Amino acid sequence: MSYGFQSINDNSYVQIDSEAPRLCVLTKGSYSGSTNVTGTFARAVTSQDPPLVFIRPNQTGSIQVPISVWFTGGPGNWTGFSMKASVVDATLSGLYFVAAWASMGTAAYGIRLWDQNGALVYDSGAPAVVVTFAAGNWTYLGSEVLTVGRRYIWGINKTLGVGEYVSLNPFAMNCHNDSTGGGCALGVDYSGGRIMMYSLASTAWTDQGHRPFLCAKLLA
Repeated sequence: MSYGFQSINDNSYVQIDSEAPRLCVLTKGSYSGSTNVTGTFARAVTSQDPPLVFIRPNQTGSIQVPISVWFTGGPGNWTGFSMKASVVDATLSGLYFVAAWASMGTAAYGIRLWDQNGALVYDSGAPAVVVTFAAGNWTYLGSEVLTVGRRYIWGINKTLGVGEYVSLNPFAMNCHNDSTGGGCALGVDYSGGRIMMYSLASTAWTDQGHRPFLCAKLLA
């Protein structure tokens, strides 16, 4: 940085930089329901782009598979998100937090920093997100027949640790295949120590490339 404020901890890790906004937690909560499940933000997120949603599904007897995500509100006023279960009437439940490469004024006391353009880049009430794992090396695992169509499955060997969440946004996009495309879903296989990706389509693209997968946890 050329001017401003910077905080470096004992391990030489930059914690705060007035010229480089961190991925900050803006709100958090829980979700639960069947078929279509909604998380309503405790306060509107004021970022221009849709925020990142990280989820931690509850550990149940089956793998929960949210097939898509969409947001309510709009730029500068995102008010919530919804997920659709890949099996009709299937239950989705767990915890979530919402983050963005921007901060929001939330703390009643503490510290706030603005950049040279007057944009808020740090607020002590919006703690930074700690990225714990990132990968894109999906392995094709096969397919299974559903009532309608077929579900093609990939996996990454990754045990979701205590306090870790997975990023939902990259799985809101459709999967490519040699047919007409299909919905993309994410699942956490707690018992198998894997993160699962599913394509609901008529045919499979067995090489998914490097669709990014990200784990993170809350710093505070």
